[in-house]
Amino acid sequence: MRRPGRPPASGARKVAGLQLADRRIAHDDVPGVALRALTLGDLALMARWLGRPHLGANWASPQAALVDIAGQIDARDAWPFVIVGAGRPIGFVRIYIASGHPFWAGHDLPRETCGVDLFIGEPEALRRGHGSACLKLAASHLLALDGVARVHADLRPDNAAALGAYAKAGFARRGKIETPDGPAIYVTIERT
Repeated sequence: MRRPGRPPASGARKVAGLQLADRRIAHDDVPGVALRALTLGDLALMARWLGRPHLGANWASPQAALVDIAGQIDARDAWPFVIVGAGRPIGFVRIYIASGHPFWAGHDLPRETCGVDLFIGEPEALRRGHGSACLKLAASHLLALDGVARVHADLRPDNAAALGAYAKAGFARRGKIETPDGPAIYVTIERT
């Protein structure tokens, strides 16, 4: 997945006029995964995950990524969560408001558009469907909020696992874009 350390949008910590104050997100229609709000107590776990070989290639500096993740705990427009699978922490997901962010201002986004970035930190949890289940859970939760029209992500073109997980969760490819991190495949899921 893309680096979760990209700066979130500036502005109110609201989605479509509502606070995303959920401390836990789970739905019966997406069994096997839940999201719980990231806390300062989770930073040691994040540091361990960021140092794992399967994630190391995604960051020039895992330490800088950890600082970015820690800063999201109290951010006004980004919500970090721990992915819980089979009752234990297995990964990280960040939900953020894309509408109003300077980078996304140059794109044709409906208001309100939210972004979702994630990574699976536990190697034994890879390729088990947790990523796509988490994405489905996050997207369905966001799209159920009044006013949220789109959930999106920008994925590295060479990240086949991420492209597959987002596709399995219902995200459609919309084309290539250039981001501050380089070329990306833009994927979205829209309110129906």
